[in-house]
Amino acid sequence: MKEYYSVMLDIENRPCVVIGGGLVAERKISSLLKSKADITVISPEATTYIKDLAKDGKLHWLKREFQVGDLRGYFMVIIATNDSLLNQKIHQEANLKTQLVNLVDQPEQSNFIVPASIKRGGLQIAISTSGASPGLAKKIRFELERQYGVEYEQYMDFLWQMRQWIIKNVSDEKNKRDFFQLILEPSYFVEIKAGKQDLVQLTIQELKKLIDNKDKRRD
Repeated sequence: MKEYYSVMLDIENRPCVVIGGGLVAERKISSLLKSKADITVISPEATTYIKDLAKDGKLHWLKREFQVGDLRGYFMVIIATNDSLLNQKIHQEANLKTQLVNLVDQPEQSNFIVPASIKRGGLQIAISTSGASPGLAKKIRFELERQYGVEYEQYMDFLWQMRQWIIKNVSDEKNKRDFFQLILEPSYFVEIKAGKQDLVQLTIQELKKLIDNKDKRRD
């Protein structure tokens, strides 16, 4: 069993190519779009979803068979045709030393895999069994989806805004650490889940009062 190195990649505007235009390629493209990659699809045929994305200018579709040299210059290569022999041929063209390459029907020949994952705003949780049991990874993903519901999207937005305010407005390092810990108190999540409005501004006022009180005690 392989031992993978866990990493979150920033692929915004990075050139990524998907070889294939079927449902598997469609799923891969959907994930790349969320990460704002610069996507090229090479395939003589494509699903309606992929065609619509190309029509809307959200990806580049080269409507033809794969050709030697097509992989040059791409940061990430995803090989997802429905022809195993063709996939192997394309794989041989890839540079595994300088490119991230995912062969969807032979993951053990890839130098990266895409784990099962859930996303709630800025919160991302990835699950991998290193190929031992994709079914178990999916099972755990479903469990986590129930545990971390859509309310975490608002919670992550709240934490992001508060963190930026604290970094910008609090100079004392101890106060920063204390405030970073404070905003993780369960009460804030409970209020977000209950739909409380203006929680960011209310919390900022709360932190300002704490700073003022600390300054007065010093005086």
